[in-house]
Amino acid sequence: MPASPSVQNYHIGKGVVSFKEAEAADFVELGNAPSFVWEPTIEKLEHFSSMEGVKTKDFTAVTQTGATITLTIDEVTPENLRLFTLGEIGVGVPDGVTVSAFKNTEITGDIKVECTNDIGQKISFLATISIVPSGQFSFITAEDEFTVLELQAEVQKSAAGDFGVFTFPAETP
Repeated sequence: MPASPSVQNYHIGKGVVSFKEAEAADFVELGNAPSFVWEPTIEKLEHFSSMEGVKTKDFTAVTQTGATITLTIDEVTPENLRLFTLGEIGVGVPDGVTVSAFKNTEITGDIKVECTNDIGQKISFLATISIVPSGQFSFITAEDEFTVLELQAEVQKSAAGDFGVFTFPAETP
């Protein structure tokens, strides 16, 4: 890993996103993902001293930590639509495959990103998540746009106490 400052530390992210449901044996690729964003959520409690004419902040306590992932996928498959709708895939249906929405109240599992970018570090990521559907499913798009599915996921704290693990590749000689 190049020490800063170095242009080799600039990053244009590309990668493969996969999901493994809690009881599943293998990860399943979710297809093309134009966006994968990990966002920390921090709640604070601020304390202000009232001992002078103007209150001044003298302490800030962090009261809650967490993280959210927002993922956009543009391959509309039964598996991706199942995740988006917290649904269930129908089996042996004569007219094709069905996805029944909201058959689950929660879908949990592990999500991973294996970076394939040409510019910058190939940072991989692994976390346990609980999927929360967001956005809309556009059956018809107005401007000849591709339909996308947007998923949000609450990152769950692991047994090791983290909210996801970011891994930088080992240096090559």
